[in-house]
Amino acid sequence: MAGAELKAIRRKSGYSQTQMGQMIECSRHAVSYWECQGTISTRRLRYGVPKRMGEVLGFTVLPYFHAPHARGDGVLLPNRLTSTRTRGDGVLEWTDAEQSALDREVARLNEKAAIAAARYRQLCGSNTRKGNPCRNMSEPGRRRCKFHGGRSTGPKTPEGKARIADAQKARWAAYRAAQGS
Repeated sequence: MAGAELKAIRRKSGYSQTQMGQMIECSRHAVSYWECQGTISTRRLRYGVPKRMGEVLGFTVLPYFHAPHARGDGVLLPNRLTSTRTRGDGVLEWTDAEQSALDREVARLNEKAAIAAARYRQLCGSNTRKGNPCRNMSEPGRRRCKFHGGRSTGPKTPEGKARIADAQKARWAAYRAAQGS
């Protein structure tokens, strides 16, 4: 709820800020403060001046565990703080709404883990020419760095492979000719 909505409800009820303050036993300035707020969270509406304003104006905010938005998916679940019903250990089955909420959460966490695994980077560890392990970070999702990962920069097409083979043959022929003379 926005402070402007609170103000509109108060005005529609016909109360001034001073009258409202007297009815809920606070100052006019406290009423003005809450009416000037951008958005007032439901948590803040449950206590203090906003709660008392709501009682006078005729609206109430449900407790957290009964609010439809409390779980973020509109599923109303029983109060876990006072509920004596145990779930998930075989005593009672999950309700359809609870099971679907759990399935969505598990799917979200699995997707998040897959994304993290694809981005994971570790030390390369490949032996360098000096014999020490490489300290570069691996490419994302791979085990080795860009220097030791075996990235091919050679030709991929048959035409390119033939062109490279011809060039190598020409170089070797020139080398052998230089060695023979």
